[in-house]
Amino acid sequence: MYSHKLKTLVFPPSVRAATILLFVQSWVLGQGTFVNLDFEHPILPLSPGPAPVSSVFPGWNAYSSVGAFFNDISLGGPAISLHDANGSTRVFQGNYTALFQPGYPDGRTPALGQVGTVPSATQSLRFYGYGNFTLSFGTLQIPLVILASTPDYHILGGDFAAFANVTGELRIQGFGSLDNISFSDQPVPEPSTSGLLAFGAVLLAWRFLRKRTGLMPSRHRRSACPGRR
Repeated sequence: MYSHKLKTLVFPPSVRAATILLFVQSWVLGQGTFVNLDFEHPILPLSPGPAPVSSVFPGWNAYSSVGAFFNDISLGGPAISLHDANGSTRVFQGNYTALFQPGYPDGRTPALGQVGTVPSATQSLRFYGYGNFTLSFGTLQIPLVILASTPDYHILGGDFAAFANVTGELRIQGFGSLDNISFSDQPVPEPSTSGLLAFGAVLLAWRFLRKRTGLMPSRHRRSACPGRR
């Protein structure tokens, strides 16, 4: 069971942050031919509300989504939004973090996908996540394991050794906050029953949707998605 209460680091915040930074720096590779894996390159200017996927998430395609938003959320359909320090979700690193929003009330989840070539030295793919996500490459789903945790997110990883120097579509689907996707030359541990992300999806989705309208600034609740309930 994947729980938001799971915390593997018990050091003071300053020590914890430095440890995570060193951990990340030790495994980051180049992006291959993929682009904007850290979501740090939106096409500006952007105003709060709906916006083209190509502007909010350059290089990515959105699936099962009513569209993209900036510093705002959908009122019903599944959507993906980008948030900075003025948005409604915590920024994990850099200036922006992505928020995957499930549909309400059906619970459908959106996805981001991108076709590219994986770096030749790749052993794994890793990202920061808080929520319920699945990772796939081409038609294959990649099991995820928790590599480390902070109070705000987990560092998740999947085995990508078989895809080194291979061209295909990288796709991430689910709900919650996600950031800092990167390829690594470090392997991930073998998945186990306790390490696999067998999420408590229904409970987590309910908690997310219960707070959903409270996340969005009141001035955008009517203007973000005209005509949608």
